[in-house]
Amino acid sequence: MHKHALADDLRPRRSLWLSRRARWSSAAVAVLAVILLVFTVVYRVSQRPYGFDRLDRIGGVPMPPGTERSRVYLDGGRAFVGHPTGDGGYDLRAVDAAKPSTTVWTNTTLGAVETFRSARGMVEVTGPAVAGHRKVTLLNANNGVPFTSFDVLTGDRWELIGKYFVRYAAAEHRLTVTDVGNGHQTAVVDQPGGADSWWLSDNWSGQQVATSISGEPLDEAITVDPHIVRATADRGLEVLGLAGGKVLGAGTGLADPGDLVYAYEDQVFVAPRAAGTQLRVYDRTHLSKPQWTWASPDAQDMPLFVTACGERRVCVGEEHHVTELNADTGEVVWRVAAERPSQAVPVGDRVMVRTATQATGVTETLLDATGRTVRSWPDKRAARLDEGSYLLLPAVPPPGQYPWTGVDASRGTARELGSIAARPDACVWSHTYLACATPAEVVFYRIRAPWYSL
Repeated sequence: MHKHALADDLRPRRSLWLSRRARWSSAAVAVLAVILLVFTVVYRVSQRPYGFDRLDRIGGVPMPPGTERSRVYLDGGRAFVGHPTGDGGYDLRAVDAAKPSTTVWTNTTLGAVETFRSARGMVEVTGPAVAGHRKVTLLNANNGVPFTSFDVLTGDRWELIGKYFVRYAAAEHRLTVTDVGNGHQTAVVDQPGGADSWWLSDNWSGQQVATSISGEPLDEAITVDPHIVRATADRGLEVLGLAGGKVLGAGTGLADPGDLVYAYEDQVFVAPRAAGTQLRVYDRTHLSKPQWTWASPDAQDMPLFVTACGERRVCVGEEHHVTELNADTGEVVWRVAAERPSQAVPVGDRVMVRTATQATGVTETLLDATGRTVRSWPDKRAARLDEGSYLLLPAVPPPGQYPWTGVDASRGTARELGSIAARPDACVWSHTYLACATPAEVVFYRIRAPWYSL
């Protein structure tokens, strides 16, 4: 059979083409593997807590001579700085935390201001009490323009929860929920139990950042979701969704006035304030029957607090003990002796416990995942920064300068960052920045760097 003259050349060329394609495919796979490896390494490094550095002064915002009661609030990379103007007005401005001399916006139309804070794209400004009334104004955090305001009375309680303004009117014993975006009221309910008969829902996150707040500057405020739990008649509890004002769950005979009630994600924890702690845990949409119960092995211990202390972990503080429980099953993870604990804050898989007694004063103790003591710091108070680190300050700061210390919780190591001459309640912090208000200026520091650790 006759073969075409070119037939002999076709097979080698096809083989060569296949070989080149294979080489190119192998090279592409290798490049993709390298890219994936680099991405994985960079991602894992970037997820590690920032390492502490020495306090590095970035700059400041000068205050006019004679200024008192200046205030600063950090919100990530932006800061809000305010001070009275002396003529009954107030100067409130937003600045870049990395470049404090860069002003983003200024608002001088607010009149007198008592305090302010940032919350989810808004700045909540509270005026002083005048004839028993206060004015609460909400500003757009991006441009400082007011978009709504509320008149509240001195005895009222109010909370800004996401985009919902929840107010307890003391005179009417009534709760109202208002959507600040459109001004519509989503719920109006009678609340005869008083200002302390409703509770916010804690949806603690590992990335939560503590910041200074009035009254308790070093304690971490809980994060919240758009639900509240409130006391009703017949010792009842009710879970109210703020979006539409719908009742998501309700039950009677659950809690007496004065009982500990703590709402955590999709659960409600109830503990009578009586010797021999008895903790009952309910699904917030099914309050008729407990998911599980836990009884303290010490019949003399009184419950002091219930709080989230890790992912799906809750800690019960009693007069002489702290117990960590699995939030899903009620299983005891660990139980340790602790005299008059007042706080349990998660730092990674570890927990920082604060105790305060007349005999020994305030002590911060770092416990590992099994409840074993890693290290203790007498006469210190701690403030959590992120999932793996926190700050330590003197429990009673002396006049003048005092030291700030950063702690890497995963290693239990501490590093002195430097000293600052400013009141603790005049300082705020974020993942990377520290800002302190003084009579002369609001000073900004960088306290951590992202590419090395202790």
